[in-house]
Amino acid sequence: MSSLLLTAFIASLTAWVPGDTHPVQFGEAVPAQTADTIPAPGGDTIPVQTGDSVPQPVADTIPAEATPPDEVEPPSLPVPILDTLPRPPHPDSIIPLRELVVDILRSPMQLDETPFAVSVLGNELWTTGRSESSIEEALQGLPGVQIHNRFNDAVGERISIRGYGARSEFGVRGVKILVDGIPATLPDGQSTLDHLDLGSLGRVEALRGPGSALYGNASGGVLSFESRLPANAHLRQEFRMIQGDHDYQRRQSTTSGRLGEVGYMVNLARYEFGGYRTNPLGEEGLTYGTSQRDHLNAQLHSPFLGGQLRFTANAMEMEAENPGAVSRELLEEGGRPALGFNVTQRSGRDVQQGQAGVRWVGPVAERELELTGYGIGRSLSNPTPVDWIHLNRKAGGFGATLRSEAQGEDGRLWWAAGLDADFQSDHRRIHQNLSGTEGLLLLNQAERVAGGAIFLQAMLPINPILDVLTGLRYDRIHFRASDRMPTESPEHRGVGARTLDSASPSFGFHAGIHDALNFYANLTTAFETPTAGELSTRPDGGRGFNPELEPQVGITTEVGGRGVVASQLAWEAVFFHTTLHNELVPYEVASAPGRRYFRNSGRSQRQGWEVALQYSPSRYFSTRFVVSTNTARFREFSPEEGQDFAGKRVPGLAPYRSEAMIRVGPGSWFAELRGEATGAIPGNDMNTPEAESPAYRLMDVRAGANEVNILGLRLSPFLGVTNLMDTEYNTSVVANAMEGRYFEPGPGRSFYMGSSIAVQF
Repeated sequence: MSSLLLTAFIASLTAWVPGDTHPVQFGEAVPAQTADTIPAPGGDTIPVQTGDSVPQPVADTIPAEATPPDEVEPPSLPVPILDTLPRPPHPDSIIPLRELVVDILRSPMQLDETPFAVSVLGNELWTTGRSESSIEEALQGLPGVQIHNRFNDAVGERISIRGYGARSEFGVRGVKILVDGIPATLPDGQSTLDHLDLGSLGRVEALRGPGSALYGNASGGVLSFESRLPANAHLRQEFRMIQGDHDYQRRQSTTSGRLGEVGYMVNLARYEFGGYRTNPLGEEGLTYGTSQRDHLNAQLHSPFLGGQLRFTANAMEMEAENPGAVSRELLEEGGRPALGFNVTQRSGRDVQQGQAGVRWVGPVAERELELTGYGIGRSLSNPTPVDWIHLNRKAGGFGATLRSEAQGEDGRLWWAAGLDADFQSDHRRIHQNLSGTEGLLLLNQAERVAGGAIFLQAMLPINPILDVLTGLRYDRIHFRASDRMPTESPEHRGVGARTLDSASPSFGFHAGIHDALNFYANLTTAFETPTAGELSTRPDGGRGFNPELEPQVGITTEVGGRGVVASQLAWEAVFFHTTLHNELVPYEVASAPGRRYFRNSGRSQRQGWEVALQYSPSRYFSTRFVVSTNTARFREFSPEEGQDFAGKRVPGLAPYRSEAMIRVGPGSWFAELRGEATGAIPGNDMNTPEAESPAYRLMDVRAGANEVNILGLRLSPFLGVTNLMDTEYNTSVVANAMEGRYFEPGPGRSFYMGSSIAVQF
């Protein structure tokens, strides 16, 4: 692989809370690593500071003992989320609710006041003793979120929130993704997270229900990733090394600090993975599924025009092999094989991407204005089992939000209004894949997607207990395809244009009855168009866009509560019900196995429970339990004459998933035992038994030390074992695959170990 591409500036700025003199980082309220806390769940999760290793369901935070990594002299008192001045520490067993602020609702709100199911992963994910090999590892413990880690960088993890996103062949569908305040979801609804560097990840916020009223297309759920802030020192240099089974290696260098009011951070990382899927066409011991990825992530924070400005730049270059999904018969032969046809066709992906942007938040005429702009360049070479795809993409966008708030006798009244404008320009070429070489040109097409939206949101306090939050957004997205295939007859040239639009309202209320009971309910909508790639893949073989494929629309009702009992037990429970019209369903045809097409079902339905409990009697011990259910069935679906799938389960979704964790620490050391259980997953629309992936249980263990100071160097060694019981399981299911190729097997018992070494001045 060639050396890492250079790129420049992105930005995401810090959100400013009116009435406070300190600018507040988007999703954050204090400078990086100002306090050590163990979050306690109100159904949500935050991992703790230095040396912690697992997200905790949150209602808020418990002060913890671990040494903050980015302070020259660690403060002796915890710093609350809405202030930069230390306040008296909480007793060891307290779980305060009212200090955690979230920004995912497009205006800073305290977690206990949100009328939606919102989760948070804290800003010390990078020191949690994990292998940092996958997004799935970083999002453990989120109720309602299923992450199928396919251990296959050529397609990436499949992220599903309450079933939205379960259809994705690669990348992320149906879930809105933000990285440092910059959209990673393009106007057609396609998201890629190749550029997300887990080694510099500091915070994650999740909206677990539909968010189209806030974010528009493909917002069945929302994930906002934030890089950690620069160190509170002139210079902090850290090196991090991790090594494990399957030739896994990760090397990382992070340089950060502050020069006056200006903060900076530069992170460089290399990731290598040898794979565990045996190569059926090679010599014994050879694998297929290797990958290598280089990352650059840089940030600059500075005051500007009375507000806060943040530039962010990232670049990524990756090569990865795709071992594919296999049939039950091949699985039963053992060895976790790759699909031989994928090996023959050299299936994989070679991608380069650069992204840059800027975000400013500051006061304007006694209100707060947020401005965001970004640009993306991406080049992809993607041999699939059937085709060889080349894609060159340019994309960008602009957003503006104006916010205002006032404090009245009954509480906080605020409103936010804004607009978003995004575009993408793709040049897509598809060739036949002839045993790993490019064959006949099948498609040469220029695609343009332009999206525009306006939105309005407001919170109205009815009385000191009851608040009402309402919002409305209108999106209009225009798709256009221009055929560049040579033809002697212009009338046979494939062209296409589609304009899809939707108005997406939401309504919710919150009742703060007691610290032990905060009740909320809401009605939300989801709007999701087919992506440009999905529209371009036509089962009739024609060029241009599929004229029959329609966007899916969902309506969700949600009722839930959260609270803290006796300052030690935090809880959240949510029930949701979703009705989807025109659900987008993937399928394959016998004439082209491996090529994915899409069609609309008539109507489908999902409902389930999400429950999270955390018991934290002291800062040194905590337990957590999370369970999520999802009953997803078609109600009207007859794709062909004589077929009726009404009442069948939607493929690719587990009916339940639970996680449990016991943790000792943090102090100078930590140890954790984590387990999960996942239900059987149907593999096709007919729910045939041979297509069902069996239920499974997994167990992981981690342990390590927290920044041991030796001669001025801060050492944090750790080790872990995943799949401790060496369970055979399928990590993912390919819905409606032909020839029974539904299953992607997960790895067996795997070990890893690593350490970071840091010095700061």
